[in-house]
Amino acid sequence: MGPGRHLTPGGRALDPADPLEFDRVFRALASDLQSARQPLVDRRRRREALQEWILGIDAWNALVSELPPTLVQFRTRTDDRKRQNASVFVWTLVTRGEHLFAPRPLEAAQPTEIQQQWAARRNTTWFPFSRPDPLPHYADFRRVLATYARRLARDIDSGAGQIGIN
Repeated sequence: MGPGRHLTPGGRALDPADPLEFDRVFRALASDLQSARQPLVDRRRRREALQEWILGIDAWNALVSELPPTLVQFRTRTDDRKRQNASVFVWTLVTRGEHLFAPRPLEAAQPTEIQQQWAARRNTTWFPFSRPDPLPHYADFRRVLATYARRLARDIDSGAGQIGIN
């Protein structure tokens, strides 16, 4: 494939200098989008709904209670920092946004020195949630959080009242 050529979604080379070819590919893409089996998701609406969102303490406790008890009791911290990171994980699933842009109201409520500590370790604390081969606790945790995220997304998409912080 030469310079200035791009691949179409179907994997064919597209010459952007050929307006007829570009028009054909653009129309085919528009047709594919219109005939999609699932309705398109308004991710902007989801981001706006979750602009200052955090897992509420009741929802957090309910989610933690779904984890295997030995892991929670003996090896897992379930403090506000972990709740903040779990909230960010849910936010990324619902919005498909980058974790760095997620709201962090728990962090914002901390004293300045704690905010700085949390911010300095943001990527380190995010890694267990996002790694492709999660440790068993995080695999279980991600499963529980993904189920919660699907419900939250469905509630936002349906306009089912106030999503609140729970």
